[in-house]
Amino acid sequence: MQASGIDLLIAEIDGIGDQELSWNPAELGISKSALGKVRESGAKPHAMFAHPAVLAARPHLVAYYRNLATISSKGIGQILFPTGRYESRRTKQMPPGDAARLCRVLNKILSGVIDTAADYSPKVSRDAILAEIGAQLQGTWVNRVGQGASREVEEVLRRHIEVKGLGRRAPRRRYQLNNGWQIAFASEPDVAFCDAKQIKRIAIEIKGSLDVAGAQTRYGEALKSFRKQLADNPRCHTIYLASCFTDAVIAQIKADGQVRDWYNLTSILSDDKERDHFLRRLFHIVKTPA
Repeated sequence: MQASGIDLLIAEIDGIGDQELSWNPAELGISKSALGKVRESGAKPHAMFAHPAVLAARPHLVAYYRNLATISSKGIGQILFPTGRYESRRTKQMPPGDAARLCRVLNKILSGVIDTAADYSPKVSRDAILAEIGAQLQGTWVNRVGQGASREVEEVLRRHIEVKGLGRRAPRRRYQLNNGWQIAFASEPDVAFCDAKQIKRIAIEIKGSLDVAGAQTRYGEALKSFRKQLADNPRCHTIYLASCFTDAVIAQIKADGQVRDWYNLTSILSDDKERDHFLRRLFHIVKTPA
């Protein structure tokens, strides 16, 4: 999309009154902390987060929110549904159910980015839309998308551990399980499960970007990490969580044979059934003796 077109969308967003919009964070897929940051910054919430009422009435504004979350049109079509007919204004109304689903997915991504940005300001978000001004800015924002995805996965595991009584939180983004295992969030891998003997039993790599063009590059980065883990322990269970899987990436995963399980990250974060399936599988591995 041309920068001038984005400018028009920004102007339209800024012209919308938000007095009658209700903001229920849990219902809209927004973290309370991210919503708090936006309000403290002085920005209108609907300028930084998608709202179903806005999209239902003005569906062409999906282009604004999609670019805010740095998702390509192909990427959003891959995980939800094509939005081209809305962005081009060929379709004037969006079904409320579709608007709600779209908002939850976009807002989870945006919340993660805002929560990880210590220097957050509305200008940071707006500059990301104008990615045409330089690859460096775009790369910085995409990195924050990745950091946000890691935090979202940590939150999913934290809730599961607490609800099921499986363990407790420990310092430095770690969790101590009742069976002696420990979970650590760091890098390479993004998540490591070590048993009571400190042997790495599960390694998870997380890639939150929805950019289709970089899907193979991101998988290649994850594969390097997995190979290191498998060199240390050939029985390590490797899991790839990514928001974008192309046919080429899936074919490569199958050919390489280095990844034991792979899941669509966006589905895990937005769909209760997919999340429950992932957690059952993950903690079945934890409970299974070596």
